[in-house]
Amino acid sequence: IWYALKENDPARFDRFMADWTTTVRLLRRVAPGVPLAGPNEGYFHREFLRHFLRRARDTGTLPEWTAWHELSPKSLADFRSHHAEYRDLERELGIDPRPVNIDEYANNRDLSVPGQLVQWAALFEDAKVHADMAFWTAAGGYSGAAPQTNVPSGAWWLLKAYSGMTGATVRVTPPRPDTPDTLQGIASLDAERCTAQVLAGGCAGDFTVAVRGLDADAWGPVVTATVHRIDWTGYEGAAGPPVALSRVTGPPGGFDIDVPQADRMAAYWITLAPGEDGPVPRAPWRGTWEAEQARITSGEVARQGHPGEGDGFAASGEYDVSGLNMNDSAVTFSVEVPAEGEYDLAVFYSHMYGRGAEATEPQPAQQVLAVNGAERFVEYPSTMNWQHRSVVHVPVALHAGENTIELSKSGAIGTARGEVALDKIDLTERLPARCSYDGAFARYEAGSDEPVFDVYAAEDRYHRFAGAARGVLLGPQNQCVPVDLTRPVFLHAGINRLRAAAARLDVEHAEGPAPIDVDAADAVRSGESCLIVNDFAHRGHVIGWNGRGAGAAIAFEAAAGPHALLVSYANGERAEGRQSGADIVTRHCDLVVNGKPAGRYPMRGTWTWNDFWTYPVIVDLAEGRNTIAFGNEHGPTAEFERFRIAPLNP
Repeated sequence: IWYALKENDPARFDRFMADWTTTVRLLRRVAPGVPLAGPNEGYFHREFLRHFLRRARDTGTLPEWTAWHELSPKSLADFRSHHAEYRDLERELGIDPRPVNIDEYANNRDLSVPGQLVQWAALFEDAKVHADMAFWTAAGGYSGAAPQTNVPSGAWWLLKAYSGMTGATVRVTPPRPDTPDTLQGIASLDAERCTAQVLAGGCAGDFTVAVRGLDADAWGPVVTATVHRIDWTGYEGAAGPPVALSRVTGPPGGFDIDVPQADRMAAYWITLAPGEDGPVPRAPWRGTWEAEQARITSGEVARQGHPGEGDGFAASGEYDVSGLNMNDSAVTFSVEVPAEGEYDLAVFYSHMYGRGAEATEPQPAQQVLAVNGAERFVEYPSTMNWQHRSVVHVPVALHAGENTIELSKSGAIGTARGEVALDKIDLTERLPARCSYDGAFARYEAGSDEPVFDVYAAEDRYHRFAGAARGVLLGPQNQCVPVDLTRPVFLHAGINRLRAAAARLDVEHAEGPAPIDVDAADAVRSGESCLIVNDFAHRGHVIGWNGRGAGAAIAFEAAAGPHALLVSYANGERAEGRQSGADIVTRHCDLVVNGKPAGRYPMRGTWTWNDFWTYPVIVDLAEGRNTIAFGNEHGPTAEFERFRIAPLNP
């Protein structure tokens, strides 16, 4: 990688080119036919590229792919001109056009944010180049798209919608091209499936998508468009599927789709299909209140993740409130809701591994939550740093009209543990949990003519399906488990892949048998595996010093058949050496079910030894007594808090 672009140093350039020539010739000798990419500049530099391409042309070492980075917020304005300049250089030097790969793109302020990522995707799709999202932070989280194992953020849903755009792209005309943080978009048309899709976002306020020129012979007299919102949930917050907001119909020759009151952090996914469809179910009411606009006591407002600070992490409204570590620290929101009832309070927060002024070790934090004066503690799992935002959800009962919500360091019930920074709160009307997935926009796997649905579960529990009688659950470790969809199916929190012959799949909560709950203290331990006191664990202790020959096993009664095994664990191990990133370490666990090896599973870092995540596995059990052993011959396992086992399809 060539980083020294600002140094006018011919000797360094000659050294770089000598190394490049030697390396390319060696690779082509030992791996003939393997495409090479370069020069991988730290940013686009026309003069450097001219010298590089000329020298590589003359030495016969031109790469098959040309690659450079686009890491500045200004790249959203400049990339198209960079790409055009590169193509000019190819023509000037008599070089055949090469595919381009932008081998790092985006800043911290973009990652995890659907409304930012859609702007980058629109740039690269328009130029038909490949691009690789930058990896700035912790391993395993896909730059904010996968907060935990199988758990998606809003960015994951944006990337899923983008990857599901089939057919060919069609022309999109944004109102202000090459202008960062404005409305941009991508559109695709699949003539074979007779569907179209649009991804748009990057602006706040109302906007309109004008659809023109669909073929009436193929689409018929009426087209239905459904507008979905893909919400931002921070870098570590779980996100449900895109929310269907509205549905409009129009003639294929042309009609307009209005998107009112767009959220700048969100992206909007619009699906189009022939014919008329009924109205979408009413979307739950939602309101947002920024922490920096609330009444703040003993706290500080700071600007975060703005265009002038690309390395900063995103915040809603570009500001958050921190320094809430004094006894009188508080953020007080005056909120207004349309009706009396139950609401979901989503608190967007962050804190550095749970470290607070009085913390003796990294641990989760708290605040006192007062809703119209009624107090309780709210718990905040640790996050990667003071700006790496997550979301906690708390059910609250509110009056119609004005209400007061306060998050404070202390209250009548006592003083909260630790400290957090606050970004915003959302209130969402609580409606019966029901999701609908359209088979026309599901994906297909090779060798199957049945769609695969990415079904989201907000929690580990049973669900009921409508739209198909049978399906195959493609488990988290790629198991294929047939399920009877007329009976409840246990889904783990996050994404559950289900293959089913359904035009539309409706999913809602269902009742089922209570999972078997085995605490760490109930496990049989061997070797140096032992119980360790942990005040944050389910019952106050964990299994530690497990692995390297030491093991732990649980025994329980169960019916025969596939079961969901939910392993609650903590892994606070860190490595040293990277200049950027949190250096978390993934620990592995080998499962043995009734004496037979059942796989090796990676358990990502949970930031601290006092934060517990869940790893889901599907296991086949026998009728009667079963044993499951947890170990690792070659290294330590995570620390285990509890194990839950539930029949998959009772």
